[in-house]
Amino acid sequence: MTSFQPEQAEWFFGRSELVERLLNRVERQPLSCLIGASGSGKSSLLRAGLLGTIAADRRGAQRWRIMLMTPTEHPLEALSAEVAKLSGQAVEQVRDDLAEDPAGLDIAVRSVLAAGHPQTRALLVVDQFEEIFTLCTDKDERRKFIGALLDATQGSDRRTTVMLGVRADFLAHFMQYSELTDALGDEGHLMVGPVTAADLREIVTRPAAHVGMGVESDLLTTVLADAADEPGALPLVSHALLETWQRRSGPTLTLSAYHASGGVRGAVAQTAERVYAEFGAAEQRAARRIFLRLTALGDGTEDTRRPVARTELDGIADEAVMIEVLDQLAAARLVVLGDGTVAVAHEALISAWPRLHRWLTDDRASLLIHRRLTDAAHTWTSLRRDPGALYRGAQLAAARAFADDRRDELNQHERDFLRASNAVAEAEQDSARRHARLLKRLVAGVSVLLMLALLGGAVAVRQRQDARRQQVVALSSELSLQARSLLATDPELAGLLAVEADHLHSSTETRGSVLSAAAAPRRTELNVGGPSIYAVAFNPDHSLLASAAGDGTIGLWDPVRGERIATLPGHAGRVANLAFVDGGKLLVSIGVDGTRGSIIFWDVDTRQQITRLEEDNLAAGTAFSSDGTKVAVGIGSSPDGLRTSSDTPKAGDIALHDLRAGTRTLLRGHQVPVASLTFSQDGRFLVSANGKENPIVWDVATRRSVAHLPTGHIFSVAFGHSGHILAGLAHERGVYLWDLGGDRPVALPPLPMSGRYAWTISAAADDKLAVADENGAITIWDLQRREPLQTYQDRGRSETASVALSQDGAMLASAGFNGTIVVHDLGHAPFIGFAAQVKDVKVSPDGNTIASAGSDRTVRLWDAQGKFVAALGGHPDEVQSVAFSPDGRLLAAVTRNNVVTLWDIQRRQHVTRPFPTGGIGASTDVDFDPSGRLLAAATLGPDLWDITDMKEPSEITARFPARIVTSLAFTPDGRRLLGASVGGYINTWDIATGKLLNRVNAQQSAVQDIAVSPDGSWLATAGDSRVIKLWDAATAGETAVLSGHTAPVQVLAISRDGRRLASAGDDHTIIVWDAGTRQRVATLTGHSARIRGLAFTPAGTLISGAEDGRIISWSFDLPAAEAQICAGAGRNLTRQEWAVHIPSEPYEPSCATPGR
Repeated sequence: MTSFQPEQAEWFFGRSELVERLLNRVERQPLSCLIGASGSGKSSLLRAGLLGTIAADRRGAQRWRIMLMTPTEHPLEALSAEVAKLSGQAVEQVRDDLAEDPAGLDIAVRSVLAAGHPQTRALLVVDQFEEIFTLCTDKDERRKFIGALLDATQGSDRRTTVMLGVRADFLAHFMQYSELTDALGDEGHLMVGPVTAADLREIVTRPAAHVGMGVESDLLTTVLADAADEPGALPLVSHALLETWQRRSGPTLTLSAYHASGGVRGAVAQTAERVYAEFGAAEQRAARRIFLRLTALGDGTEDTRRPVARTELDGIADEAVMIEVLDQLAAARLVVLGDGTVAVAHEALISAWPRLHRWLTDDRASLLIHRRLTDAAHTWTSLRRDPGALYRGAQLAAARAFADDRRDELNQHERDFLRASNAVAEAEQDSARRHARLLKRLVAGVSVLLMLALLGGAVAVRQRQDARRQQVVALSSELSLQARSLLATDPELAGLLAVEADHLHSSTETRGSVLSAAAAPRRTELNVGGPSIYAVAFNPDHSLLASAAGDGTIGLWDPVRGERIATLPGHAGRVANLAFVDGGKLLVSIGVDGTRGSIIFWDVDTRQQITRLEEDNLAAGTAFSSDGTKVAVGIGSSPDGLRTSSDTPKAGDIALHDLRAGTRTLLRGHQVPVASLTFSQDGRFLVSANGKENPIVWDVATRRSVAHLPTGHIFSVAFGHSGHILAGLAHERGVYLWDLGGDRPVALPPLPMSGRYAWTISAAADDKLAVADENGAITIWDLQRREPLQTYQDRGRSETASVALSQDGAMLASAGFNGTIVVHDLGHAPFIGFAAQVKDVKVSPDGNTIASAGSDRTVRLWDAQGKFVAALGGHPDEVQSVAFSPDGRLLAAVTRNNVVTLWDIQRRQHVTRPFPTGGIGASTDVDFDPSGRLLAAATLGPDLWDITDMKEPSEITARFPARIVTSLAFTPDGRRLLGASVGGYINTWDIATGKLLNRVNAQQSAVQDIAVSPDGSWLATAGDSRVIKLWDAATAGETAVLSGHTAPVQVLAISRDGRRLASAGDDHTIIVWDAGTRQRVATLTGHSARIRGLAFTPAGTLISGAEDGRIISWSFDLPAAEAQICAGAGRNLTRQEWAVHIPSEPYEPSCATPGR
């Protein structure tokens, strides 16, 4: 992964056009900048391409004197070192000259070039220019460095050319220096785009040809497909090819060796995991500490490499351990050891190794504290231990809290710095105490003065109390805001911060944060910080979850309690796959060490090995029959790469082991190693796929192929637990389905996954299938309806290696290379089964049924706990609104194209044929009158029907004048109908006569919703003006204006006792108001799109639905919400978290002291 250097130019291929452009640019431009994504090959272009070509004398090497540098933490020092090499001066002298005057660079260059040819110029290449932002914290030194570059290149008499290399995501930082961007001008930028297919072909084939090796055409095609159009793929390609070369078995680089390496996507992670897994516990701790120090934490940008002095690592591990770890990491080309420096080989490692990503994200707050401590200690040391540079106050408190738990991670400079800071702090406290004692003695001698000062002292005490109260309120508010901001990414920490905020000072704001955190989806995390996980599997009753780890162990977990039950060692390499078989009595696993594999059968009760098999030259595909009698494994290649006899396995073969018969049979039909295998539940069929050829269906009894599925590009296959539904994953083409229950496979409609890149799938269970995409998002699909039920985005950007559903479809587990296993309880999660936009929600009069209207043209019914009951389909367009009849027997639904449908809730059937409204626009609301005899729809009208005879509804709209109505509501006595209009008016009609009784201008732009209190004494309106207005129903007078929303308000709801009003809309938030005091009760956050439905249950719970597809149930029981948060987290805030978020307060366990 390291960059090509100038002396390696003979090995640098594939970028000739860019090299030519670079050479032309330095000939014409005194200052240029090469810009590209991380991993696009900038460093190699500058070093081997530009400088290597010049050194080869292709462009007159005698005309150039070369300086090559990276800025490091101190760019002036790095520049001084290069100038000193060129001029022969002392580095310190050059450094002083540059610090004093930017012209020092030009002067030094001129003095060197004066004795030579007048056309000779100096070429300064500054690679990784972004280090002046990521590593250099001294803004003055940064400006002086930039000033020196500009002075040396600006002016007709200058003889220095500067070429910068910078990452594209740092252009915003770059542009902050206008003098630099002005000097570059329009011609000074050169962009590095994705590598072309032609260049990539040269990059793969020409180095191999250089040493007399060939490249399989399938390998070349695969690499091109894996890396084409990916700006940052080059270091990953380079590493994958190196690993492929190390696995060569002849004079040709093969596809099977490439697959064994992990390929472009997985080779770096596989190498890093392999090296890490081979370390002992002490070495693993040292490796973690090393990599964390070698990464600069991004602030609005990606994390980057941070080269450090070797001395920075002193003291963070035993020296012998440190030497061993660094040597192993360097041998694996994961780090580069320079002259007294250490750095990661390439930034690609930071993004490509999930374990490192997890280390960087799991406790980033503590990492930031540590990084600031490192910088502060370095500054203190460079200032000759000036006491003024030591920590005090909140900084010292945060550093102390970090060091209390992680003292072993501090190096010697950091320990000395903290020790000195503590000593100074204690000395200052002693001085303060002595001063206080002196004051006490003075006060004792002047009691009269004390008496005179009593009044002033009382005032001071009150002032201090007021200041303290204001401090606590401000801190509580800040914590509440932090909790809301973390809700989507870290709901556990968000909940704990919300609880602490409410304990410090309970307010409307903090109550909303607690209630929002309690309503957030919960999940269980296992194996946090552990080794990479390659597969997970549930036993039949989902009481156990097994995980296959990269360190050769199997974890057995209680997925409900989140506890590890046992660890089963036994495999030499990583565990690639596992499954429970024989009704859950046995667990079978396969381990891979290089190309060798071991298959172990375990007794689940005793945790002991029963049977062990060995297999050589494994490919990725493995499978186990459900009865535990058969194992199938793919063959990667024959030992010598050639097929010499019928018994010699070759690439693409499948070895089928029959344990009962004690036989091993080779199944032949593929020419490329299989990537996936799966047995049907009844053991009749085995299906194989490799992503290149059509999948093959094998008859297990006859050992013959019975069908080739006519769909290429299937990388992964999985039979469902029901036995005959086969799913096949084709990455960018989505998921295909077949029914193998008959004599021949029958293709079923595929899942509509347009625009999403599927990565891995589960076995289907309970007519559900889990599909993970390349970004870690996991979607549960309903196979009967071909609809997504729910999407979970809780793996961050970590790649999902395995996803599993329990046999009853009640639990979901996912795992990946970052090690964390995430478990969701689908059986108890409310409102699972809706992935379309929610347009409305209503609750039945008895509270036992909840109805939701959707953009997918269905109405879904749920019970009071949010369990899916039924879907009412067949509507001709999006369903905009629903309403229950007063007796709860009927449900009315109105669609966007103005069609009303009446449903019998119990029978799930129409009670009359759907009938159209008279609207000219989309119908937006529907409602029953209190008697259940009349039905109204908001459209051009309103439209009103008498449904006494439900088979033949009678339209009585003619009584009402035509007005476009957006929302309507009957008064509780059933005598009047209220309608809101797009013009901002509230209309009141007499039901009996159709007469317009009143028309009030609400002055709210378009009024989007209207709600009437249960006793009919007041009503509320909301609309585009962002406010809610309350009105006296008798006088039609405005009584209050409620402000708080930041966008149009779409929907209102009043609780059944009339005490609470809820409002929501385009700002994605819900505000709950006290109807009596007109004050906010809470602001609720949890939706990520416009909220279209609100409804209270008889018990006072609020149900909301939004266009993000989520339906949320909100409880207002604050103690219960706090208890739920604490029980779900199972912990308190850590001291490190406390030090970051609440440094001014003494630590207290929030969950152990409710009501504090």
